Amino acid sequence: MTASPPPGGSIGRGIAVMVLAMAIVPGMDALAKLLARQMAGPHVAFLRFIGQALVAGGIGLVLGEGRRLIPERAWGHFLRGAFLALTSLQFYSALATMPLTDALAIAFAEPMILTAVSPWALGETVGWRRWSACGVGFIGTLIIIRPNFDHFGLTALLPLGSAFTFAAYHVATRRLAGQGTLVAAQFTTGLAGIVVLGLGLLVAWAAGLVDTPVVLPLGLHGWALFAGIGVMSFVTHGMIIKAFEQAPAAVLAPFGYLEIVSATALGLLVFGDFPDRPTWIGVGLIVASGLYIVHRERLRALSRKLPPTE
Repeated sequence: MTASPPPGGSIGRGIAVMVLAMAIVPGMDALAKLLARQMAGPHVAFLRFIGQALVAGGIGLVLGEGRRLIPERAWGHFLRGAFLALTSLQFYSALATMPLTDALAIAFAEPMILTAVSPWALGETVGWRRWSACGVGFIGTLIIIRPNFDHFGLTALLPLGSAFTFAAYHVATRRLAGQGTLVAAQFTTGLAGIVVLGLGLLVAWAAGLVDTPVVLPLGLHGWALFAGIGVMSFVTHGMIIKAFEQAPAAVLAPFGYLEIVSATALGLLVFGDFPDRPTWIGVGLIVASGLYIVHRERLRALSRKLPPTE
């Protein structure tokens, strides 16, 4: 089964939602980084899905959707959430043994993977222009993070695995477009993350890899961070779901690189880290690739509206 093609007029809205989501995601990462000062990364990831489930469940009850929090084809939604949970688990585990920049360099292979699998997994058409734009965005990302290839080895399988599971999450999101309410999709994703990461932490605890399977936030500041992560997780992934309902995965894939752009801006505004010249070059390449995709989609939309010539 392939995903039905979205209406031409909705692709621009899907791109806009995806761009906004990528602008917000680094804010959630910043909160997680602050909370990571109190606990290990896997515990932060586990708490993030608890927060997402609580926020989605609470909103569902307020809206009177308590009986619809588990959508039809629940296993499909649960599998999507499991992919997202595995992405978080693998990436945070990689950070324990390799530099963050190297892990990011490998994980940002995800848009390329998504572009590659979308023809057979979703029945979408991917032309050489989209491939080129995606490749330019990836080059821009490598320029920004400038990975140290001396650290690559077997450890690189972890962030590479996260790239594949995140691509699988996006494929599942596209295939499940329009099935169940947004709140139900978010609630199921949270439950899946709790189950998958909870079991993973229990196994790690039994193996002596972690001191405790669960660590609760410490103090008012910690609980505020926990609440913020839960709310932002609900908002950002809800926006990603809506974006994939309105635009093909191959179109949205290059816009995943915009997370680097917004993360750079956040670092400048919050932490005072002024980007160097290579960073600005990389940002320029990423923005250019995204703008080119937007331009191509506008031309395609116009061609669909033009009357046939005799």
